[in-house]
Amino acid sequence: MNKWLLLLTCSIFTTSAFTQEQSLRELYAKPQHEWPTIISSKDVPAAPLKPLKAKPFKQSDEIIALGEKLFNDTRLSRDNTVSCASCHESRLAFTDRRKLAVGIDGQVGTRNTQAIIGVDHWQTFFWDGRAKTAAQQALMPIENPIEMGSSVELVLNKVNSAEDYKSPIFNAFGKEALNKELLALALVAFERTFDIPESLFTRFIDKAQTNPSEAVALLDDQQLEGLHLFRTKARCMTCHEGALLSDNEFHVTGLHFYGRKLQDLGRFEATQDPADIGKFRTPSLLALQQSTPWMHHGGFQSLLGIVNFYNAGGARPKPSKKFKDDPNYPQTTELLHKLALSKDEKNALIAFLETL
Repeated sequence: MNKWLLLLTCSIFTTSAFTQEQSLRELYAKPQHEWPTIISSKDVPAAPLKPLKAKPFKQSDEIIALGEKLFNDTRLSRDNTVSCASCHESRLAFTDRRKLAVGIDGQVGTRNTQAIIGVDHWQTFFWDGRAKTAAQQALMPIENPIEMGSSVELVLNKVNSAEDYKSPIFNAFGKEALNKELLALALVAFERTFDIPESLFTRFIDKAQTNPSEAVALLDDQQLEGLHLFRTKARCMTCHEGALLSDNEFHVTGLHFYGRKLQDLGRFEATQDPADIGKFRTPSLLALQQSTPWMHHGGFQSLLGIVNFYNAGGARPKPSKKFKDDPNYPQTTELLHKLALSKDEKNALIAFLETL
């Protein structure tokens, strides 16, 4: 090729790439309602990205202090070895960085510990949504035979008879003893104080509300492309939308292992509805970096693995001969599609996810 033609071609390519990057940066320097339209697999529009703000609550400092004491107290377990904080460590966005949760007697659970984020923004709790309120959720681990292996009644007897709880209980409620409702209230009051860990994303989305041009300057070109992909081609906001980065819904992504050793029937265990077999609640992506490993079974250690999984349209296992005619065999949601992301696009998406 003529060297001048080669130089001209390279120049045109470089200018084109620069113009594309510049136009993307210009698009996201505008107010969010002028950003490129979100692409979702649902029929309803996805909720736009925005900061997650704690909802107002009126619990006193004394109630919160009591909740913190209870949250960190191993006496809530049968053998005085496990507390709420054993699986929900403050330095890890209230997760434990384990593949699966570990309870009393070193028993290993069946699911990954979720971060405690935005307590009042969830419509259900746990991967299967078996708790409808934060108060219900707060007490369930106490009676789970693998987690704390105790009973609410036994915990109340321990706490109410302990000298070190007399003043905190009276200061919080003006009473000499806790009951079931007050125990849950105190725990949830403390959980409501948990801040979202600051990240590049939280700084970006906060700033985007008032000064989008300054906000977009916080992201490098690859991260910005990743944000754009997250909102468009990769269809991430089909499920990870709004301030919580979750749709609060349940979906079959194909990781149910139906009829196999690692079988987990998901939401079915809470509802007993065959239509819920293999469904799991969409987790928040906030504090993503602190909450590894990911998915309900803790099976993903890398973001590349996650991106490859969704790029392929999720898992679509075929039933074995034994389950070929089983009407309850879970079908992967039609919300997932093959994405045909290039290597560069996958790397850009990962760069954005790393800001969370």
